[in-house]
Amino acid sequence: MKLNEEIDRIKQIMGVIILEASKVDSLVSKLGLTQENAEKMERICGKLSIIMTNKLKNHINDILEEWGETNITDESITTTLNNQLNRNQFWSSLTSIMDYIRVGLNGDMSTLKDFTFRGMYTKSQEWHDSLEVGQGKINYVEESPIILDFRDENGNGFYWVNLETNYSEEECERMGHCGRTGSNNTLYSLREYKTLPGGKYTLNKSHLTASIGSDGTLYQLKGPKNSKPKEDYHDLILELFYLQDDYGDYLIQDFGSEYAGQLDFKLSDLSENTIKLLYLDRPELFNSRGLQRKLIELGIIEKPEVDYNITLEIPSDSVGDIVDGDWVIRRYKRKITTPAGREYERTEQVTMIETILSGDIWDLWESYDIDWESSLNYYVDSKNENEIETLIRRIAFESDPELLETDFNDLTLEEKIKEYDDNYEIRSAISNATDNAEADSYYNYLYDTLKSCLEEYGEVKKMDDTGVIININVEPYLNSVDDSDIDGYMDDCDDDIACVFKEMLSYGHIDKPNFSLDDRWSPDVNEQYFNDILSDRLSEI
Repeated sequence: MKLNEEIDRIKQIMGVIILEASKVDSLVSKLGLTQENAEKMERICGKLSIIMTNKLKNHINDILEEWGETNITDESITTTLNNQLNRNQFWSSLTSIMDYIRVGLNGDMSTLKDFTFRGMYTKSQEWHDSLEVGQGKINYVEESPIILDFRDENGNGFYWVNLETNYSEEECERMGHCGRTGSNNTLYSLREYKTLPGGKYTLNKSHLTASIGSDGTLYQLKGPKNSKPKEDYHDLILELFYLQDDYGDYLIQDFGSEYAGQLDFKLSDLSENTIKLLYLDRPELFNSRGLQRKLIELGIIEKPEVDYNITLEIPSDSVGDIVDGDWVIRRYKRKITTPAGREYERTEQVTMIETILSGDIWDLWESYDIDWESSLNYYVDSKNENEIETLIRRIAFESDPELLETDFNDLTLEEKIKEYDDNYEIRSAISNATDNAEADSYYNYLYDTLKSCLEEYGEVKKMDDTGVIININVEPYLNSVDDSDIDGYMDDCDDDIACVFKEMLSYGHIDKPNFSLDDRWSPDVNEQYFNDILSDRLSEI
């Protein structure tokens, strides 16, 4: 009896094999699929493979019509279908449809016989969504090593697996992301088994994907479509940080980033109490600046003392880089000789701020016809008046020995100059002193305006032709920038605050003060300076 039963079983198996072989042959010879596509179609769709292939060919026909093709033949449809299948198109949709037919419809597709392929897929998606299946697999058999298992006695629940690869097409399909990480990294997946209504089928679904390097660096940990993991999974994620190998080394020892790091799971996402407990167990995980700030916020550690005061020394030709509003006032050619003796010309330029710092502003100051009479009446002091009186007396009596003293004394000083300063020496001295005093006033205005601009950074300790030295408190600038940016600057600069400040300036994270001049400005003559210059000029007459 047993022998007869075994013979019947073998016949049945052989019949199935022959039937499957005949379906593959029909898919190839009658419907035009390649051998590879036909075999895969049969594996996914089984006895419905011919029906589903015809549904797909009708779908391709509709697509070609949508593309505006006019000469559509069975050959062109078959060629297009094979090309699409070779590029892994439609397989996921076919799997979704077959899961719906086998599980949702208990194998009875009569209700779908008049549906197009697109309509069948839409119905399958609606069914999947109703079960919250997503890209889950029906009656899936896990083949990857399970590293953490939270399932119950019935096999339902969550577990972590090591996918043992840096690229998983399956995980890509399940999660809607690239399913890829760096060559030295490995993908891990948080998956779940649940029994579907009726108890005949199970669903397996991926919820999170992690990328961990061979050095223990957690590079990525994201949800579906690269989303940030939900709080519901935090307890399951936390277990990864306690997982050790046979040598006592933790699976996760550090943190890195590969893609869209802001969407990755962060320790700071955990609850306050969980962070405190994890810090007690694994304080080495909290060495990043962001996590250190979090510990300070929670009162777990004290804020370290940091000296944010720096002294910034900037050469004169670079001061224009730290303010807005500088401009080129002059360009010139300069001959350069290379060590090999070759000569060439290089264009040099001089900026407004360089000129101010040099102290030589005659390129900037525009002289004009001076009203020497006004200067005489408003600026000349008594000492220089006496000197002018002496000079003009000597000139007057030397030019006219018969000049009467009374006639000379009846004239004002201004009238005496107009009458007897024939060579314009005294008038030129007054005009020259006025021009110098006004130019000095202009220089002081430029210098003070630039200094006031730089003082927006801090105390200006030095400002001359060699450059400027400024004492700056960097802390307010750091407080105005996102913590993630500051962390990057601190890492790049190895905690050098002066370096951080310069980096923030170069990357536009600091608003530079604006150097601008007031068109309404007019010179204010310093009478002491004016009279010192006038005295020198008069002594030369």
